[in-house]
Amino acid sequence: MATFKCKNCGGQMELSGTSGVECPYCGSKTFFSDADFKNHEEFRQRLLQYSKAEAEKKEFDYSSDTIWRCCGSTDLTLQGGDPLHIDYMEKFQYPGFTCFLGKENIIYLFDNDRESSRFMAGYKRLVFPEADTRLHRSFPELKMILATSTGGQIVVFRRRPHFYPAEFFAPWPSEHLAWLISRMENICCALKYANIEHGDITPTSLWVNTVTHECALFGEWRNVRSAHSNTDLKDLRKTAIYLAKDTTKPKELYRFLNSAPATDAFEDFERWDQVIETGFGGHKFVKM
Repeated sequence: MATFKCKNCGGQMELSGTSGVECPYCGSKTFFSDADFKNHEEFRQRLLQYSKAEAEKKEFDYSSDTIWRCCGSTDLTLQGGDPLHIDYMEKFQYPGFTCFLGKENIIYLFDNDRESSRFMAGYKRLVFPEADTRLHRSFPELKMILATSTGGQIVVFRRRPHFYPAEFFAPWPSEHLAWLISRMENICCALKYANIEHGDITPTSLWVNTVTHECALFGEWRNVRSAHSNTDLKDLRKTAIYLAKDTTKPKELYRFLNSAPATDAFEDFERWDQVIETGFGGHKFVKM
């Protein structure tokens, strides 16, 4: 294993950041090029592992998520007698289940295993391209399934920091609504790839990260069916109109939201991309 001595004070330097080392004694930093890694492949791999761990730690840093507040709690008893305490900011009632917005988890509490089985059957129909590394983040990420002592079922999904229902931030100005529509189009394309219709794209089921401009589709998964219509694309437009502050500007936005969707999600995405180019002057990251 290669070691690096500080040229300033002679101390042994430690890994820091994504491509360098830092002296813990005097604070001097050294950054590497590919040539510096020659004959030090083990060190390169160690640095890559360190960088990956640091990136993951930052991604799940809930201390920066200052919006979340505990506004309620509930206590359950699991099958076997263990207690389960849930703190939540908000809860959403659906026929047959309740969805809790926890700090690190999104918890679905089903009345019985029949309802949870229907939900999971729909959820498991998701299929992603083999090369996908990001698209799965637009959908619930399963952590565990538990049973309650009363016959209920608990399905726990990961909640990444800063994710909240889109309706929390309404009304949305057009420049921010634009990226939200883009993410919904991405989601519809993913559903099309899996050959399914979700049937519940709404201001409540669409969760957004206003920091990274990501979206994730939660809500109801019991009504998922094989794709045979453009229902999700219609719901995309209804959701955008409901959330919008003003749908009349730019005019290209108004025309798109009030137009009939394409029969195919990929074609609809191409239409929306033209709106981005002509109505918003191209793709831009506008901080909220």
